[in-house]
Amino acid sequence: VFFSRGAFGDCTRHSILAAMEDERVAKIRIYSTCPDTLYEANWNCGCDEDLGKQLKESPNKQKLNIVHLQESDFTGSQEAFTSKVDLNGVDAIISGIGNRQPFLGERIGKDGTKNITTLMKVHHIDRLVAMSSMGISSKLGNDKPCMEWRFEGKIMQFLFSTLCKREYKDLKGVENATKESDVNFLVLRPLGLGEEVKPSGEVFIQEKKFDDVLGPQMAKKDVGTFMVEQALNPTLERKAIVIGGDPKEAHERM
Repeated sequence: VFFSRGAFGDCTRHSILAAMEDERVAKIRIYSTCPDTLYEANWNCGCDEDLGKQLKESPNKQKLNIVHLQESDFTGSQEAFTSKVDLNGVDAIISGIGNRQPFLGERIGKDGTKNITTLMKVHHIDRLVAMSSMGISSKLGNDKPCMEWRFEGKIMQFLFSTLCKREYKDLKGVENATKESDVNFLVLRPLGLGEEVKPSGEVFIQEKKFDDVLGPQMAKKDVGTFMVEQALNPTLERKAIVIGGDPKEAHERM
């Protein structure tokens, strides 16, 4: 599991907790620019429990092997990355190193994904589940305009063309690097990841753009759980999908 700061990293932290409790998972190697955030009480989400305490006191904490990486480890040469990251014996990768929030987190998605997927091929690891964003146009397809049934989608596209240009470029790079890698990937393009949203235990997929609508917000825990399931039991392959909340909430106020 790879994660950095931001909402995508929050979802990925939840995937670690879900994997710890999954009997199918024997070991979890974690590479992060901010591993200490695993022990925070709240992971910027609507969960009521102390998540850091839950992780520390889990009877499955022996599954974890945590390594602190610098931004430069992700963005540097393949040789340098390989010297810090050991994927021997790994079966699947979950990545949350992209970011769409201005002034928060690192822009290491593009280069980091290239390094990760190159090393995956060395170790014959075929499955990658990676975070991206709604509103990205890449070699995996065009999600512009994003969240086309709501005004907030226009706001997101405006931000991507102005304040969040760097973030957009990096996430587009994540998707292109994933496509070019030839691994069996799934890229997630979530709608809103609200910090107050309570987990529902469900993730909804926009099957057809301009026809299907989704709830504008979803819980980070639900995304994390979905990532683990798709890593272990792939049912969606070699595509980018837009995910969100219950379609019944598509036009409710955020």
